[in-house]
Amino acid sequence: MALHRVTAAADRPNEHAETWKRLRSRPIFGAAAALAARFVQMGTTLALVPILLHHLGAEKFAVWLAASSLMGAFAFIDLGIGSYLVNHIAISRGVSVAARTDVSNAFVVLALFSVASTAIVCLAFLSSETSYGIFHFSEVETWEAFFVTCLMLCLMSPLSLIWRIRLSLGEASVQSLWDVFASLGTFSAIFVSLQFDTGLVAAVASFCVVPLLVHILNAVQLFRRYPDLKPAFSPASTRQLVATLKSGAPFLLVNAISTISFSFDSILALHLLPAEQAAQFGIAQRLVLAVQTLLTIAVTPFWPHFRVATAEHKVRPALGILVSSFSLALVMSLSISAMIVFFGNDLTRLWTRAAMSLPTDLIVSLAIWLPAFAIGAVLTSMMSIPSLLPVQIKLAGMSGACCFVAKIALAKIWGGPGLFWGNSVGLFTFLIVPSFFVLAQALRNMNRSKRP
Repeated sequence: MALHRVTAAADRPNEHAETWKRLRSRPIFGAAAALAARFVQMGTTLALVPILLHHLGAEKFAVWLAASSLMGAFAFIDLGIGSYLVNHIAISRGVSVAARTDVSNAFVVLALFSVASTAIVCLAFLSSETSYGIFHFSEVETWEAFFVTCLMLCLMSPLSLIWRIRLSLGEASVQSLWDVFASLGTFSAIFVSLQFDTGLVAAVASFCVVPLLVHILNAVQLFRRYPDLKPAFSPASTRQLVATLKSGAPFLLVNAISTISFSFDSILALHLLPAEQAAQFGIAQRLVLAVQTLLTIAVTPFWPHFRVATAEHKVRPALGILVSSFSLALVMSLSISAMIVFFGNDLTRLWTRAAMSLPTDLIVSLAIWLPAFAIGAVLTSMMSIPSLLPVQIKLAGMSGACCFVAKIALAKIWGGPGLFWGNSVGLFTFLIVPSFFVLAQALRNMNRSKRP
């Protein structure tokens, strides 16, 4: 009896470990963790704004905002190769020789890209002091701030693969924990640097260097846990490296089309609308971009699970993942849309200190656009599997072109709301409706192939 009790007590930690492993591998848990990490990041950013403004002053604070905004290019510095790895590592669970080869080649390609881009950045910024320079800055601190940001961005290129590898292994929740560390560490570093009055460059460097260090620690822990994925960094043939580079091109193209289609509408507003309407649209667009980011973060953890289900021709689990991801995206987007309809104008007046309010028609068009984007985000994520990627590129291209034309036409008629309506029309007509048919046909074919 005593031996049985000892054995049961020894097995209890293993049961807890297995329960935690199953829980953190679920996409809904990964989505919740990713959203929590994002809220921590938003909270630390909002807390930093008055502190930075107080210590740096308005002019240097504007420079800090501009330099730090360049870190938004982090989504592009893996050249789409990270998304390619998600599809392939998700199938092998990170234990195949092919997976390690793919990871090794990806790191070599991005290391070479990092070296080349670092050299270009150094040459471009160092030449700014000459009459032949590409960039010219009025102050030395501004030059140094942008130089540090661009340099850190180049150095992070290989490390940008880490979060994609975590995603493919079903460890989105673990990655979210590292993101929280990065946010809190960045806040602490900037706060300390400002207390010692080290200036603008130190604040920008803190914003960039701390995430770099966290990515390095994250990579060390990842490859200790999954030694089969540890990059070999052995010499690869030129053909292999070119093939790796090409593998990321479709994902990079889709990402670029999506960003261009939906993230630069404020620039269109400046050219198409009167100043007051453009300002109103700019406020609404800032809100929309924040919500779009949250929606994308929430649905991304479902992608590798859908990839595994379709690769194994399991129709029922694939349908379950689709239903779960659509349900989460629609619940989030509809809830936020309802809040915007009822409280959007009040929040805007509070945010701008009563300097600006949003017209009702702009609020309504924004509220309708968010669920449309949520559905499109789910479809874009699920159609990133290899068999559907070529179709997705075509649909994304047609949707982007239609959105652009529709926004220009409708903005001339309805003003700011026309820009949101143009996005909704283009996305619904050329991406959402065709994608539903494509996915339905793919699942139907999958079901037929399983029948004897």
